[in-house]
Amino acid sequence: MKSLPLTIEEYSWTGPKGLSICARHWVVEHPKAAVCLVHGLGEHCARYRQVAEYFAKRGIALSGFDLPGHGRSGGSRGHAFSTEVIFENIARLLKEVSAKYPGIPLFLYGQSMGGNLVLSYTLARRPTVSGVIATSSWIRLPEKPSPLLVAFGCMMRRVLPSFTQNSGLNPRYISRDDEVVRAYQSDSLVHNRISVETGLSLLEAAQKLDAFAGKVPVPVLLIHGSADQITDPAGSEGFAKRAKGDVTFKRWDSLYHETHNEPEKEVVLANMAGWIETHS
Repeated sequence: MKSLPLTIEEYSWTGPKGLSICARHWVVEHPKAAVCLVHGLGEHCARYRQVAEYFAKRGIALSGFDLPGHGRSGGSRGHAFSTEVIFENIARLLKEVSAKYPGIPLFLYGQSMGGNLVLSYTLARRPTVSGVIATSSWIRLPEKPSPLLVAFGCMMRRVLPSFTQNSGLNPRYISRDDEVVRAYQSDSLVHNRISVETGLSLLEAAQKLDAFAGKVPVPVLLIHGSADQITDPAGSEGFAKRAKGDVTFKRWDSLYHETHNEPEKEVVLANMAGWIETHS
């Protein structure tokens, strides 16, 4: 996929808990739509450069921020606090992008943990957006966390919620593209930590999504690779089957966790951009 020389604007705000939250905007002149990104566990928004470049070719602007405890944002690595704290930062990103591009359609896009967050945020706060894209969402995991581990987490949540442990995410399963895996492993801003507060808060949110059977307030596109070994595609498919309203599920055969970083990424991104254009 040929790169475009996009201008990048970087800025920050002080989020809940007094943390500095770093954000990034890939500039598109007079876009037809703007997309607000929420990244996955242990990574950061700068890893979505190729998504921004593809969207820019279609006249779509991408913006994102690094979650607390991630990337260039403040906080202990892996401690993003609770979903409510993250929701406040998502709301701030939507406000910033709306101010930059007043009057154009606005979309939320979340990957993995970010998929959990944008779906949960939409159901809880019903933002004024034209649609939500949730890719490889953490709704179900391939294996349920052990009861012993959950019990330990609940105990630590009461006494030391910022206590972190290894997330267990295996980089080998993010993509079938070895170059993507090598870049991930050598990225100094990527980490493998998750705090008990963040982990339990996300697990609780995932359980709610896995039981949700109501009406979604905005159009939703769910994307999942059939060979994802980090999050279970059955979670996305089940949500799409139960939810009422404009909900689309797209399963990509043989693709791993980061569908936007697979060898077939151009066709995946074309599908996303086409959906955005249809709902703009």
